[in-house]
Amino acid sequence: MLSLRKLILIVLIVFLIISTYLILVRNKVKLKVFHAGSLLLAMEEIEETYEINNPSIDLVRETSGSVEAVRKISELHKTCDLVVVADYRVIEEYLMPNYTDWVIVFCSNEVVLCYTDNSKYSDEINEDNWYRILMKPDVKYGFSNPNMDPCGYRALSILYMASLYYGMPELWNLTVCKHILNVEVVINGSGHYIFFPFKMNYISGGNLVLRDKSVDLVQLLEAGVLDYAFEYRNVAVEHGLKFIELPEVLNLAHNPYVNVFVVVFSGDVERMKTIKIDRIRYGLTIPKTCQNCGEAVKLVKWILYGEGKMILEKHGFVIIPYEYKGSVPLELKR
Repeated sequence: MLSLRKLILIVLIVFLIISTYLILVRNKVKLKVFHAGSLLLAMEEIEETYEINNPSIDLVRETSGSVEAVRKISELHKTCDLVVVADYRVIEEYLMPNYTDWVIVFCSNEVVLCYTDNSKYSDEINEDNWYRILMKPDVKYGFSNPNMDPCGYRALSILYMASLYYGMPELWNLTVCKHILNVEVVINGSGHYIFFPFKMNYISGGNLVLRDKSVDLVQLLEAGVLDYAFEYRNVAVEHGLKFIELPEVLNLAHNPYVNVFVVVFSGDVERMKTIKIDRIRYGLTIPKTCQNCGEAVKLVKWILYGEGKMILEKHGFVIIPYEYKGSVPLELKR
């Protein structure tokens, strides 16, 4: 048996270890990051790796649709140290110039149509007939809320462009107009404008399912609630989903088929934003309201030029030549 002296010594050592740990945790610098849902698994690995390399840092992440992420700052006046979104344009639309003066465009992706072995017509669907499968009355499909998530307004625009590309107006009518009340398209000299209603109770139900962010649809696919869902390619690969690659003129890894704009609403008509549908380009910025700007700069440098870049590539993101828009800090330019 242990002697009383040894027992006291062990208790003291344990007490010192716990006390030291609590002091270190209490003194850690918390870096809050708002990021897109499609970055979820990549950011989990970035958090784990960065904290190992920087023990004094505690990365605190909030995952949401990209539009929702920037609206947390511009409308709810929440603070964060870094915001990373799936469409850099939402930073330009919602945060510049009041909440930031710059954005760095750093990677790309593409939209695919995901399914599983249990999806209806999974043994028939291919790159040539995917749109006909979606029009079948017994097929359930989904995409994210265009007012919350870029993948949603991208999916909406893809269905519209596909109806033009394949010469099938019934595709748009059956997959969107039938299920979303008050959706409207206006065509003028500058392009095609899709007006998306801002209230979710305008969704009539039936075959179409919407969720706040695209990754929320993955569980519905896996559970068999949905047959098909529009997702980013990296999400499909990360979750082991089957997927159909869309034509280059539709997948938004390249220039889109026609000039399309989606008008989204931030709670009311007076705050509606017009988003141009273009090639998928992710962006990041450090808001003016950040609490730990110096540490946020270090994190951005690590993501763009250090190990974080390799983690992004590992998770299926396509790193592109960086674009520096606005007054980007010189230390973040290379």
